[in-house]
Amino acid sequence: MMKKSLLLAIFVLGVIIALPLALRRRAEKLPPARRQLVILTPHNESIRHEIELAFREYHRQRTGEEVSIDWRAIGGTTECVRYLRSTFIANFQHDWSQRNPSFPWDDQIASDVFNARTSLDGESGASEARRDFLAGNVGIDIDIFMGGGQYDHSSLAASGILVPAGVQDRHPEWFSGPEPILASGGGGETWYDAQDRYYAACFSSFGVILNFDRLRQAGLNDEEIAHFGEQWRDLADPRLYQAIGIADPSQSGSINKCFEMLIQREMQDEIAKTHPGEARPQPTPEELERAWTRAFTLIKQLGGNAAYLTFSAGKVPADAATGQIAAGMCIDFYGRSQVDWERRHVGRETVAYRTPHAASTVSADPIGLLRGAPDRELAEEFIDFVLSPEAQRLWARPAGTEGGPVRYTLYRQPVRRDLYTPRERQLNTCIGDAQPFELAQVFEYRGDWTGRLFTVMRVLIKVMIIDCGPELRAAWKDILEQGGLEAISPEQLAAFEALPFSYAEASKVLADISTPESQAILQREWIEFFRKSYSRARGK
Repeated sequence: MMKKSLLLAIFVLGVIIALPLALRRRAEKLPPARRQLVILTPHNESIRHEIELAFREYHRQRTGEEVSIDWRAIGGTTECVRYLRSTFIANFQHDWSQRNPSFPWDDQIASDVFNARTSLDGESGASEARRDFLAGNVGIDIDIFMGGGQYDHSSLAASGILVPAGVQDRHPEWFSGPEPILASGGGGETWYDAQDRYYAACFSSFGVILNFDRLRQAGLNDEEIAHFGEQWRDLADPRLYQAIGIADPSQSGSINKCFEMLIQREMQDEIAKTHPGEARPQPTPEELERAWTRAFTLIKQLGGNAAYLTFSAGKVPADAATGQIAAGMCIDFYGRSQVDWERRHVGRETVAYRTPHAASTVSADPIGLLRGAPDRELAEEFIDFVLSPEAQRLWARPAGTEGGPVRYTLYRQPVRRDLYTPRERQLNTCIGDAQPFELAQVFEYRGDWTGRLFTVMRVLIKVMIIDCGPELRAAWKDILEQGGLEAISPEQLAAFEALPFSYAEASKVLADISTPESQAILQREWIEFFRKSYSRARGK
């Protein structure tokens, strides 16, 4: 009897193990590859899958040779950039220490070797190391960095980690005459590097995902809902207390870009009060200070309305679709894909994605060649492919359509102008009526105001609304119960608006958070600052 029971248990266990294997989708059988490209990316699996399938076929038709891609997807943009910098430092330190015993490696060299401001004419160990790094070819056994944002790619290019890829030499027709690929759309954003070190692979814009039913439950009428999301300030509506989803900007470059767009819009609106009608005002330091404070006060209001704070940028649109939240910030392709999925599976319009009017740039989602790429020739071919019309169509066409992806619709905006003709638009249906070149001209990005402070904003916002989230939400609840910001005392308002440093001091703060140790020290100081400020703002 015991033997039969044991055999039965073994049989059941075998069925449990074998059933998922029997039911799983058959993996695509790909021929073995002789060459392999290694790509570090924050892109999701659907993008990786479709780009690889298309490139393998592209390369096979050109050469008859099989290739494969080793995708290194270790997390978001922040994790990818941190990995690149730390691994390049480690590899270069090893190489340097073997060849330069007269200049022992030290903390100063480690800090300055990738700093574009390090003098190349000096005689210090850091200057010597910087010259040596730029003249050499030390790599990390990875060919390409693909994805993220223009800020991080420009920083990596300035450091010397990204190197010229020769695209403009091989394809001058893409960048001259009625050029398909533009350096900028006129809105202040850079779409490719003039020194050939990175190129936008696709475009990103930023906006608001909203749930119609939850907004009605919160008390908004149909007219208000019809225009909700046309400005970032809508997310601070007091009726949406505990109904907004917010992702961590320190973990997501796209969410930090959303916050930067909000800051830009608020600063421009504030400065327009004293510079009406000026196309490109040059505000005084005092005006910039007021505008900076106004923008961060709005971010605190959004944080006060938060139902939760998440590490995942993709959670916000998913939760808006299920009604767990009423609205939240998201990057365009998350919003569009969620709206399309709901439309096809629910049968009615439950969610919408909207770009706030004149409040979002069209940003590059770039690709760049890494120094010391193991297979530079193949890497250059891949970058050319990604910028080609064939690959660009993958971003915008529904899966299974002519020239589109095989399995996954990607909902991204191509960077080539020749893919926005009426004929192309008939097929590029997954991006709807997106007009990136027109949108880029509606809003001028003032990089001189916030561009250099991207990292400062990322850390400050995290501390302000995530690390101190419970204290912020408690303060905001009390403020709403007292009638809102307009009704509280001047002392409470000053406490709620307070920041641990001024706009004028922000550049110095950027230097102060240049190392993990110094950043951790400042974060602890800021946490204590905001906890005390929020307590005073409650007026208790």
